Amino acid sequence: MTMFFRGFLFRWGCGVLVAVALWGLTPGRSAAEVRRVLIIPFSIHADKDLSFLRKGITAMLSSRLTDIGKVIVMDQAAVADSITNLPDPVTREAAAEVGRKAGADFVAFGSLTVFGDNISTDARFVEAPTNTILVTFSGTGQSQGDVIGHINDFSAEVNARVFGRQPQTTIVVPPADPAPVDPDQANPEKRIWGGDGGMRIQATNPDTDYTGAKLWRSRRFNYEVKGLAIGDVDGDGAVETVFSGDNGVAIFRFKEGQFLKITDVEAGPDFVGIGLDVADINANGKAEIFLIGRTEKYWPKTIVLEWDGTQFQQIQVITDWFFRVHHDPQTGRLALFGQKGSMRQVGQRDTINPVVKGPLYRMAWINGAYESQQTYPLPDQGSVFGFAYGDLTGDGVEDWVTYTDSDLLRLSTSGGREEWTSSEPYGGSYTFLMSSGVFRQRESVNKLDPDPLPMSVFYVPQRVLLTDFDKDGQNEVLVVQNYDFTQGLMQRSRSFRDGRFECLAWDNVGLRALWRTRKFSGYISDYNLGDFDNDGKDELVFAVVKKVGDPITGESKSYLVSWDPYQQGDVAPAD
Repeated sequence: MTMFFRGFLFRWGCGVLVAVALWGLTPGRSAAEVRRVLIIPFSIHADKDLSFLRKGITAMLSSRLTDIGKVIVMDQAAVADSITNLPDPVTREAAAEVGRKAGADFVAFGSLTVFGDNISTDARFVEAPTNTILVTFSGTGQSQGDVIGHINDFSAEVNARVFGRQPQTTIVVPPADPAPVDPDQANPEKRIWGGDGGMRIQATNPDTDYTGAKLWRSRRFNYEVKGLAIGDVDGDGAVETVFSGDNGVAIFRFKEGQFLKITDVEAGPDFVGIGLDVADINANGKAEIFLIGRTEKYWPKTIVLEWDGTQFQQIQVITDWFFRVHHDPQTGRLALFGQKGSMRQVGQRDTINPVVKGPLYRMAWINGAYESQQTYPLPDQGSVFGFAYGDLTGDGVEDWVTYTDSDLLRLSTSGGREEWTSSEPYGGSYTFLMSSGVFRQRESVNKLDPDPLPMSVFYVPQRVLLTDFDKDGQNEVLVVQNYDFTQGLMQRSRSFRDGRFECLAWDNVGLRALWRTRKFSGYISDYNLGDFDNDGKDELVFAVVKKVGDPITGESKSYLVSWDPYQQGDVAPAD
């Protein structure tokens, strides 16, 4: 099974939710009775192998139907023999018979049909002893998100009609009278930034670049941009924009108002990209491109590209290590940092996190290779991914800004002492990792399981950038904040609807938000600061993923945006 389909499963809900105790009983049933529900894996009808979706649908139904002490969902492993050799499609009689043999009171079963751009979900809920169909559901849609809605609606109807459980009532407060709306700012995508600067993306052809506003937007790219960096990669003195997807990089240059493509470079077989950086680590005047990723079996793999005067050549392929480029406050230059990949297996635990081990190293180019040099003491839960260090508190000593396992932002001293942790999550990424040891262990145990992934994975943290936006001599922190529609309830699933940027600064108590942008429709996958348009001034450049590929079309959609964050009049105060 391709990793694309596994990624899809992550994004729409294969994780097991914590069952929430709900109150309410069907009339005539005593409080002591516990009803047993058997879920028969749904049939999948499609021109592609989507069998792995069965596990996701079963997990969602299980979490939604479970009512502690009242309704339990039977463990499928314990009744595996009973649900084999069923007819396709499963009939009401066959489902009820299987339920009776397994000792179930009720049986849930159904099918998912994919035809072209359409999805159809059909589900039934049967009383096993009487062969009676209690709930029938049919729904259609055009995306995987619609399937989640179908399962929610089916579960809600079962809970209400069979178990007498009603959904919690939400009190809706009537909104205040709306302020007059500028007609060309009616949509969130057209009104992005706060303040009186009026920065906007006007309605344009998505397949063309747009340069007629302070906020520049590129044409649309039909893949998910996973990494983005800015630097002079061919040594000609001009700055290029480099961005990557799953299996390669694209190199562009902004020149005379046009975003011009230089070339594409494929990564080759057995490579899945997770990020991208550029920096001139070997000090030859040309920034190397670090295509950071993993193999299909989750072993670290970084491909280093460099311009040889005629084309971009691979100068190194490095396994065992994960790398990232960060600003070094001691030298004022970009530096390459690395951390070794872990072979941890289920049940084992490293001191850092599940996918990396050992200290953080600064890397140097020595005798034609990248060698580990100075070590850095990472704060608790820190890793080579998603950190920045520099003087944030004004005492002349470098501080650490890292992410926790829950995507909370944390400020620590150089000695690792926690100074401040945010109360809300920042960052937010779809890109995930697990150790090669966990993958190998899961693969050996689940040879017949098309989704050999653990129930918990490591989501790769987003960048943290330090810079002095307001030129007051004190560094500020720039981070992205993608909003997870699942609110972190699913360990193996995230669904980002929009995101924004926030600038924070130290106020002697903690990091306080100075300003933030408006929410931007889509998922902000990566960002960087650099002289994007070669005008001598740095801009903030970021990638927006408007559509994440699904198993129906296999197509993602992304574009790039550039903005000058040093113009303080173009942002809204945080308070």
